[in-house]
Amino acid sequence: MVRVKHRYLLLDILYPEPSSWPASSTSKTKLPSQADAHLRIHSPTSDALTPALLAKMVREEVAENFGDWGVGRLGGVGAGGVSVKYLSPATSTAIIRCPRASFRLVWTALTYMSQVPDFNNGGMKKGAPAAGGKMRPCVFRVVKVSGTMKKVEEEAIRRARREISRLKGADEMEVLEGLIGGLEGQEAAASSGLATPSVRDVMDEDDVDMESEDDED
Repeated sequence: MVRVKHRYLLLDILYPEPSSWPASSTSKTKLPSQADAHLRIHSPTSDALTPALLAKMVREEVAENFGDWGVGRLGGVGAGGVSVKYLSPATSTAIIRCPRASFRLVWTALTYMSQVPDFNNGGMKKGAPAAGGKMRPCVFRVVKVSGTMKKVEEEAIRRARREISRLKGADEMEVLEGLIGGLEGQEAAASSGLATPSVRDVMDEDDVDMESEDDED
């Protein structure tokens, strides 16, 4: 019996557009600090985005961009080739499982997805339908691809700890930037949380050369 191999994609849901940021009293009087801007980019997602809805959105995006061929690569419409194993609206983090042979299709579909259900009247309403409802612009960023659930979980924990440490020192960093200057560029991009990782940084070593791996199988 042939064992079906899967890939797990760890992704962040980001909100880089100021129009999608929650309104605050301070934002009207002054520009947000680096820590505030970082928190808003990584702000929570509405509970209206459920694991089932996210998986459906991915399948529909694959079908729209790759047609019946893409749906077939996922295992068919009702085969459940794409499933969301973890979704945290509080941290805007998710883990998606898909067939190993088609994880690039899922990655591409996530790149083209640009909106999620918005909060309903400022609150969280579970199970709210996306169709006809207000949508919120966002960016789906894949930060890790692995063949095991354990590795993406470890990466999610590591990134969460790093974000906490970064936010704790954000205010001190702003003071240092004002005193000595020159701390812009690559370091500033990394601290904003929007730096784009390379494909090799995201993927495990056994995923970098997929063609050679497939030949061995």
